[in-house]
Amino acid sequence: MKSIRRSIVLSVFIACLTLFYGCTDDDKITYPGALTLSDKLQHQFALYDEAQEKILDRMTARKSVKVSREEWEAWLTPEEGLALTDADMEALIQRQEAVIAQSRLEALAKTSLDLDLIRGDKDLVEQYCYQLPKGGMLHIHPGGTRNAQTIKEILEEVNPVIDGPTLLLTANDGVLTMLYDDEIAFLENLPVKAYLDFSEAEKEAIQALFLLPEDPPTHDFMRFEALFSISDILDSDPDKVDWVEEKTYLDFLERAAAQNVSYVEFTSVMWPDADTFDQLEVWADDWLARTGVTVRWNSAFVRTLPYNTNTAWAQAFIDLVEVHPCDVLVGIDLLANETNTPALDTGQNIYIPVLEAVLKGRISMHRTMHAGELGLVHNVRDAMILGAERVGHGVLMDQDPLTLEYARLVRRLPVEINLYSNYRLRVITDWAEHPFLDYLRLGLPISLSTDDEGMFITDICNECMVAVQNSDITHEEMRRMSFNALETAFAKEDVKQALIEELEDDFLDFEADWASIAAPAKGGFLDDQDAPLNAAAMAYEVNAMNEAGFQAAQ
Repeated sequence: MKSIRRSIVLSVFIACLTLFYGCTDDDKITYPGALTLSDKLQHQFALYDEAQEKILDRMTARKSVKVSREEWEAWLTPEEGLALTDADMEALIQRQEAVIAQSRLEALAKTSLDLDLIRGDKDLVEQYCYQLPKGGMLHIHPGGTRNAQTIKEILEEVNPVIDGPTLLLTANDGVLTMLYDDEIAFLENLPVKAYLDFSEAEKEAIQALFLLPEDPPTHDFMRFEALFSISDILDSDPDKVDWVEEKTYLDFLERAAAQNVSYVEFTSVMWPDADTFDQLEVWADDWLARTGVTVRWNSAFVRTLPYNTNTAWAQAFIDLVEVHPCDVLVGIDLLANETNTPALDTGQNIYIPVLEAVLKGRISMHRTMHAGELGLVHNVRDAMILGAERVGHGVLMDQDPLTLEYARLVRRLPVEINLYSNYRLRVITDWAEHPFLDYLRLGLPISLSTDDEGMFITDICNECMVAVQNSDITHEEMRRMSFNALETAFAKEDVKQALIEELEDDFLDFEADWASIAAPAKGGFLDDQDAPLNAAAMAYEVNAMNEAGFQAAQ
């Protein structure tokens, strides 16, 4: 309890610093020529906005001329004297840390349930997370949702021929995909025959190939990419492709509905086709009636494809949407391994034409992008400038305080958080490294999702448990993420509003049910008994911080 009191007192002190140092025009930091930190930030952010105008002009006037990295960075670099110095960056980081601390206090003051009363009890945490109203999930790849049971049932129905040596050509190409030595040996020695003709042990080994191995627990992205080559086996019977696709969707939606999810956005690779668009409309109506979950789609482009291929694909997409709009196709996305495929280089020929078509009123289409998972630290910055309204993952933005400030102050950027995916694919090595809670406390409207939940062996309940058990997140903040998912969804406003009203009712019932288990002590978290914020205590904390070398922003 003493450590908790010290933590709260420290948070109050830092929050006070924010109010004193962070709320004035000059931020108490002055520069030659009377420039302030805020002046420099404003100038930098203006360059970001101007860069979007420049690239729009470039792509409009000369559609085939690609903006190089060198030219791009020249657009974004302030002239001498206006760039942030190392001291500026340190002051900016301290400002952000103070905002985080203040936000934590505000969440503690508002929360109706005390998660510290259950955080150490795995069973209670699981019960809390299973029952928690989730709102929506905004980062879902349908082919990656298949869990072990769905895979088993599809294999039994389709009964595909398993040709190990042929499968290795795509699942272990050494460029985009790779398998482990034991998996390679298994496929090389596997006789070519129909799935149902294998022994039970062989069937289990085949089924396991569709999921990311749990030993080791983490993997290179290329091992993950191999799963999609393996999954192509499930579509080997042309007469059953539609059945496989619908079963994949419905199995996932039924699981999501059972965990109190009311809205899902799927990211799916689809070539522009009017019949496909019409099928999405039929599915959305049917699945809402069958599962109670509202579904929408983002059309995904693949960043590892050739530049000219994506250029033509984007133009075909715009042309079709203009004459054949689809109410349930609400956005675009850019996916695949970011390691050597920066947002600028692989996204400008997609996002700028789509943004131009939106600005001219030709189409209505939102934009999200996989950015900040791997690769270039500035991918999130570049995604925003290219017109992305949301990003998926965004983890590496934590290493770029300037982009983080732009995201929170100018864009209020929504981030689709996928905790277990980020661990399994080595984006982080420890839960303490993940910046999701800092983002939330900085005001970014983040929400939880599961990415390819079947392949990663997770679900939205597990994502919640990871958050609760590995951070000091409050119930108020868990609640906030559920609402964020709906508020930042790409669905039309009337659809979102109806879901938000429903979510409000669900939380009233949920919090009433949990009040007897996790209600805060009388007086809340900051009463005299639990956290005495008197002058002596504050002075003690100030001295302790001084001894530790703490220096406030000035």
